[in-house]
Formats: sequence, structure tokens, C-alpha cells
Amino acid sequence: MADHYKVQSLNYGKIETLTYGKRTFQSAIRKAVTDDPVFLSKVGLAGDEQAYKDHGGVDKALCLYPYEHYEYWNNIINNPVKTALFGENITSIGLTEKNAHIGDVFAFGESIIQVSEPRNPCYKLAAKYEVPDIVVKMRDTGYTGFLFRVLKEGIVSVRDELIPLEKDPHEVSIAAVNDVKFKDRFNKEKLERVLQADALSNSLREVFLKQFRSE
Repeated sequence: MADHYKVQSLNYGKIETLTYGKRTFQSAIRKAVTDDPVFLSKVGLAGDEQAYKDHGGVDKALCLYPYEHYEYWNNIINNPVKTALFGENITSIGLTEKNAHIGDVFAFGESIIQVSEPRNPCYKLAAKYEVPDIVVKMRDTGYTGFLFRVLKEGIVSVRDELIPLEKDPHEVSIAAVNDVKFKDRFNKEKLERVLQADALSNSLREVFLKQFRSE
């Protein structure tokens, strides 16, 4: 793990009624880039909204997407936006699903944040970009991005870097979680290892416990 990671952009958005093709829905997926300092609370950036309860909360306060994956999507999405491609709050450089672990703790400006779970891709991304199988592609590649809880509130800005403070001792990567979430779903050994990560979000832990207990 590097000693710091650059923030390419900091993004937040308001709930809108959007229509893409035949779909109309409420969403805050169209994030605006901000150069101004923003207060980060336990439930997210000031001014950022989520349309549905499953998209927010203390375990899902902040969404990060690696800028490294943009090149892949540029070959799939027509006229992709250059920032907040998937409605993420932080577009970062260097921190990916492979080197971010459940429970890893970072300083971000005045705040302290902790990795909690992978981002769960939803149908709105397919609707927005008119790529029907985009969710499948995200699952297959593992390019999902991931979420944080906020351990300490504070002011953050795009000029702040993500500075690792503590690496979780179990070293369960986001990539490993995605593997049992989307591919090897009933591998008891893999599930047991993922469940060892104490900082895994409660909602995802319940899902994995059901998978682990299934015959």
C-alpha cells in the first residue's frame, strides 16, 4: 500500500427525476464536481443525497471509484463523462479493489474513513449509459468501486489526499469480497475468510452468513 493516494475529483449531487430511454426514476447519480471544501458527516458529504435507503447510511457514507478503470469504460460507453462516471463521491488514483481491504482506515482532510464494502452496481447505470449489460460487466471485471464509513467527521476537499492510517489485519480485499459476492458464492472457505473482517458492513455480513449456512 502506498503512503498516499491522490483524489482526482470530489463529487456530490441532488436527487433528480431522470429519464433514460424508457426508464424514469429518482436518482442523484449525476454528481457535480466541487473544488470547495465540504463537510463530511457520518452519513456523507454535505449536499449529497441518495434516492433510496439502500444507497446510504453510516456503512455507505462515501463511495469511491478508481480512475484507473475509466479507460476500460471509455471503450464501452458512448460519450462518457470525465468525472463521477458512476456517481461516486471520490474519484481516486492508485487505490483499487485489489489493494483496498475491508477495515482499512484512511485520513481524508480532517476526517477519518474506513472501507466497509464493495459498491453494488444497479440498473440505473445501465439506463444512464444505454449499456444493458453494464452491471454484468462491472461484476465480471470486479470494477465496482467501494464504500466507506466515517469514523471522524470533518472538512474535506479535492486537494486532500487519502492517507493510510491502519491496514486491517485480516487483509480481505474488496476484490476478494466481490469474488464471493458475484462468482464463487458458496465457497465456504472463502466466505469464512471474508466474514473474519470485523469492519464488513452489517447488511453484507447478513448476506454472506446466509450463503455460508446454505447447504
